[in-house]
Amino acid sequence: MPDNLAIKRISATPSALIPLNSLRSGGPVYSKLVDISKCIGCKGCEVACKEWNDLKVEQTTNFGSFQSHKDLSSNTWLLMRFNEVEVGEDLSWMIKKDACLHCEEPGRLFSCPAPGAIVQ
Repeated sequence: MPDNLAIKRISATPSALIPLNSLRSGGPVYSKLVDISKCIGCKGCEVACKEWNDLKVEQTTNFGSFQSHKDLSSNTWLLMRFNEVEVGEDLSWMIKKDACLHCEEPGRLFSCPAPGAIVQ
């Protein structure tokens, strides 16, 4: 495990465009940070995770939320959970990322349009 944590890539920035073949060196282990305060709720990361990991599409139903699936599963490894919360007289969306975080080369980092929302 490394002694210090260094930023490897950041979503929606030129630094995210590091050639993928240069990352397959078997080098150090990294973690990913998702800054939900910068997330715009586009769910592009969910689609990218499914495509990147060749996961099957699952049937969805409307269960009263903007959330795509009710929960994680063997074919849904990343889920943006949406909760509608009353703040004073206004309604606000609380978004929480729920995922396994095991990808070495995360497709969601490259697909995220919000600068700095995902940091590896």
